[in-house]
Formats: sequence, structure tokens, C-alpha cells
Amino acid sequence: MQHTGKSALRLLHYWWPLGVGWSYMMVVQRATSLTPNRFGLAALLSGILAAYSLDRVVDPGSTLRRPVLDRLLTLTGCTAAFVCLMAALHLPIETASVIPVLGGTALVYSRLKRHAIVKTVLLPAVWIWAAFALPFNDGSWLGWHVLLQPITAPLLLLNAAGCLLCDLKDEASDRREGVRSLAAVYGGSATIWTAAALSLAAAGLAIVEHRAGLVFSAAALGAAMTAPSVLAIDVIGPLMIDVILTLPGILISAHVV
Repeated sequence: MQHTGKSALRLLHYWWPLGVGWSYMMVVQRATSLTPNRFGLAALLSGILAAYSLDRVVDPGSTLRRPVLDRLLTLTGCTAAFVCLMAALHLPIETASVIPVLGGTALVYSRLKRHAIVKTVLLPAVWIWAAFALPFNDGSWLGWHVLLQPITAPLLLLNAAGCLLCDLKDEASDRREGVRSLAAVYGGSATIWTAAALSLAAAGLAIVEHRAGLVFSAAALGAAMTAPSVLAIDVIGPLMIDVILTLPGILISAHVV
């Protein structure tokens, strides 16, 4: 029973990014008044599920080494990738062109993340790019119009802060394996201070743009940073951060903001 509980918690952690993707879509929808395309949303969510399932199987640094879970994640990831491909066939070619670029980035991410600047900047950028470009067909090739939206900056800064905090649990293993995350190179304290600065900047921009959900999420991240030892716990820490990043979408759906 204990192993089952731990496995269920790991799966919740591995698959919670689906909620983060949905939340970012809700933020973009509220900020732009655009209506999400159902096939674009399906491509976004299935792409996230595929990437985060298969990454846990192929990542040599993963703590997961259980055959049953490996098979489940492989089956889930391959099925989700197929769904993403099918959804892409219903999208305009300008929008669908984003998918192979994002998919290729996911495939080489395990190598790219060894470079600090790439790991710190690339992952948040890919998240925001996907959340804008796939559900909302703006007619631009590769969804480059994302750069023109005022909501891009606070959402990117907030996501970057969350990604940095997720690296706290891997500080020791990243250092051993030569992965140049901010935590591995400069330590946990520097990572937390950097994440705090990013969260503060995100909150400031969100206040200017009247995006209360992002302000609440940034404040919750700030509160979480007061307990770095909890954030550094495997599974628990990153799951907590992902839940916080999902908060804006929950507040919007509940008509609180």
C-alpha cells in the first residue's frame, strides 16, 4: 500500500503540468478575449502529457525505476503524442508548424538543460510559447505574435520563477551529473533570491495589467519560498509549485478574479 501511495503521488506530480497548461490558457483567454480552438487546446494538453510522461522514462537522472510505472508512462506518452498529432491535422498550417519545433525541443531538452542559461530561459519560454500559439490561432507562423501580447511578460517571469524553484530538489544530483542549473552552480539561496526577484517583477507587471490571478500566484510562490527545505523535497516540492502556478486558472474559473 505504501508503494502504491508513493507511485500515485509521483504520477500526480508527473501529470500535474496538464493543470498548469490549462491555467495558462485561461490566463491568455482572459487577457486577450480570444476563444481557444478545441483542437489547439487538445494539442497543447496532449503535448504536455506526452512530454512529461516520456521524459520521466528516458531521463537518466530520473528516480523512477519501476517497470510497471515505466510501462504506464510509456503507453501514456505515446498515446498522447498520437492524439497531439491527430489534433495538429485539424489546425491551420501556421499554427501546426509550432508542434514539430516544440516536439524537437522536448526531445533534446535532456542535453540542452546541461547549460545554465538554456535551462533557465528555454523551459519557461517554451511553456508560454505553447500556451499562446496552440490554443489561439492568430494566423502567425510559429505563433510569433505571442511576443506582442502584454500578458506575455508577467506570465513568463512567473513561470521562470517556478521553474527555478523546481530545480531545488535536484541541486545535488545536477551538480554530480554536470547539469548547470542555477541551483547546482550558485546554490539554493541564490536560486531562491533570483526566483523571488522574478516573482516580484511578475507581480508588479500583473498589478499594472490588472491580472489579480497572477498576483495571487506570485504571492503564493513568495510564501512557499520561506520554506526552502519543503521545496527541496522530491515530488512534494515541485508538485506544490505546480499547484501554485495553476492557481490563476482556478481563480478565473471560479469567477473570483
